[in-house]
Amino acid sequence: REQNSTKAEQVFAEVAKAIGEYPVDFRGARILTGNEEGSFGWITVNYLLETLVKGSFTGKWIHSPTEDVVGALDLGGASTQITFLPGTTIDDSSTRALLRLYGTNYSIYTHSYLCYGQNQALKRLMASLHQGSPSSQQISHPCYPRGYQENITTADLYDSPCVHAPSPPSPAQALTVTGTGDPAACTVAIQRLFNLSCGANRTCGFNGVYQPPVRGQFFAFSGLYHNLHFLNLTGGQSLSMVNATIWQFCTSKWKKVQEEFPTTNRTHLRDTCAASSYALILLLQGYKFNETTWLTIRFVRQVADVDVGWTLGYMLNLTNMIPSETPQRVVGLQRSNWIAATVLLAIMLILIFCLLTVTCCQKNSSYESL
Repeated sequence: REQNSTKAEQVFAEVAKAIGEYPVDFRGARILTGNEEGSFGWITVNYLLETLVKGSFTGKWIHSPTEDVVGALDLGGASTQITFLPGTTIDDSSTRALLRLYGTNYSIYTHSYLCYGQNQALKRLMASLHQGSPSSQQISHPCYPRGYQENITTADLYDSPCVHAPSPPSPAQALTVTGTGDPAACTVAIQRLFNLSCGANRTCGFNGVYQPPVRGQFFAFSGLYHNLHFLNLTGGQSLSMVNATIWQFCTSKWKKVQEEFPTTNRTHLRDTCAASSYALILLLQGYKFNETTWLTIRFVRQVADVDVGWTLGYMLNLTNMIPSETPQRVVGLQRSNWIAATVLLAIMLILIFCLLTVTCCQKNSSYESL
């Protein structure tokens, strides 16, 4: 849609035509907004954690305190989202989503940064290094392991609407990319992708976008989880340990990295330093987490054996499985029925125990007669 809105509509028309041939009630397809994606991810996490409402043994719904509600941090390929309950008034209405779930109103902060997803961010990083290189045909990449080398073309590099070419690139121009394994230079290069300054009397995330201070516990998933999980950093390690581990990996030589991870995909291995460094800078300098609030982030792939993402939240919202008002009772037995069932079960257990006792006594009598 960013490149060609007409072609995007043609794609949707073909989707409707294809799915319409199946015996389903197809009601259309559309592109979600970034804020919708963030909100649905937030709904997914809290629904699976049962932090919105819980069903009690007596058949009543119990609302959890707002302190139990967690924030959501999502990193996709093209965009990244942060969503949470700030506990204060949200000053910028464009970053506010109003939800009514189970009879409770939630005013959540949510924002989606387009072109700051992992794939697009790494493309923009490469383009920035190319444009800052003294040679138009050579790129020194500080986030790639020392000894790594590959050839790419300018057409491959500038093939995305997120990556702006300084001039129309020549498809035939070849570029040689060489890894230097320099974590300090890697950090500086990634920081250039962000505008980290805020206006006067304004709290913000990055690029001048309003963001209240982070609050409460957060669940980080998708790319944020996968980047740190590869380095075994999703177990609640301190920020200093995470920094040290990423730094050590980023200084490794390409040959050594291949020997340590012989079965890992070459591209994934090449991008590990850049991706993990990007995730760290996004969280700390972009979203303004610090050494203390870092410990409030849990990196997860699943919650309650279900993959975390925006899709479940979207489905729950679309099918009204999370109603706006609180249901009268949890579907199940009435209180009187629970009591009757419990008494009946107790009587059955007593009878079984008596029967076993009588049987044992009869056996003992038989043995004594013999």
